[in-house]
Amino acid sequence: MNGWINSFIENSIQCWGCGVFDRLIQLVSGVASSVYSSMAQICILLFIFLFTVFIFNAFWKNLKGGASDPMFSKSVQKVFLNSLVCMTLLGAGVLLPRVVTTVIFEPVAEITTLYSQSMINLSAEDVNETVTYEALEMNNDGIYRPEFRDKVIQLMKTTVTQFQSYVKLGVALMDNAFSWKNLFSGSSNIIANILKHLILFFIGLFLTWEFIKLFLKYCFYFADTVIAMAFFALFFPISLMTMAFKDAEYVPEWIGKLGGDIGTQQIKKLINSIVTLGSAVIGYTVIMVIIAKFFSSPDVEASGLVNAITTGEIYGESLDMENLQSMTLFTFVAMLFILRYVFAQIPEITKMILSAFSVQTEDTHSEKLANFAKESVQNVKKFVKTGAEIFSKKKTDDGATTGETK
Repeated sequence: MNGWINSFIENSIQCWGCGVFDRLIQLVSGVASSVYSSMAQICILLFIFLFTVFIFNAFWKNLKGGASDPMFSKSVQKVFLNSLVCMTLLGAGVLLPRVVTTVIFEPVAEITTLYSQSMINLSAEDVNETVTYEALEMNNDGIYRPEFRDKVIQLMKTTVTQFQSYVKLGVALMDNAFSWKNLFSGSSNIIANILKHLILFFIGLFLTWEFIKLFLKYCFYFADTVIAMAFFALFFPISLMTMAFKDAEYVPEWIGKLGGDIGTQQIKKLINSIVTLGSAVIGYTVIMVIIAKFFSSPDVEASGLVNAITTGEIYGESLDMENLQSMTLFTFVAMLFILRYVFAQIPEITKMILSAFSVQTEDTHSEKLANFAKESVQNVKKFVKTGAEIFSKKKTDDGATTGETK
């Protein structure tokens, strides 16, 4: 592969979503920090209301149950003692959610990044060399620290390096398809060789296009992380307030559900969204093992070629054509259909891998946003095409009218 093509791919496939994510996380962190004290005051008033409702509910159910807990030690007393702790923590201000993000979310982002980089044998320096986005300056007085932002962006950049490498693989196949060395080797039938390598060229084109589409889709993956971060930061005071009712008897079901939906569930969703950002590296490495087996020597393990692909050091001459030269025209066509099937199974493969880490990816906002963008582009294309057809027809009709007038 020529150096200028390699450079063109690296310059074109960059972390397009990093800049948007960078600005949004600063916005979410700053806004949540500025309204935190007001939210805390609202939560205190809300707790007084909920506690009053809870006392009446506990008193009524305790009477109906034969006064099994006359001192209300498992209900009212427990909530009262819990509330002293929760209200004290609520008065600590932004310090508490910053501690939570530092202790829980930052390690998750760092471990996911290190795991992804170790799988593809890249260091942070290698990633920064090929994906050149640099984080903007960020104030250190918000809910989220700049270190957390930097770790998530580093994870996104690590995944982008793999899209660069996968596109390079497709270009390497196209580059190798019509090399003089491989075009006239193998079968003595020159026409069969040309047809086989023509299919090989389209396989390379197919791989390139499919990975570019996956890359464009990945550019929207940060949406789930931003939304989960916004919900956690803005509703943290409410989730802290509802913890006062945790494990107490006679708590109305809707109060317990409120605490779960905006408390622990938001923490899980944010962790899931961070891990999902690295899912492309985990899932697509499996695809690379399958693809690399076609283009490695029969007596050599494909791990060396997988490493060349994932590190981006893949060139046309790196591919072994011995397997391909022994393949018939029919098996080439079958190979193309196999690759199409493998690409169609990427979402399922990713879900299977992530399920091992108890990460849920169903009904994500990023998928909806990516599909909406895809549909918008298709609608614009249809609109332009329809407009061009109408304009062309009108021009033809005007020409015919002019001819009749003459």
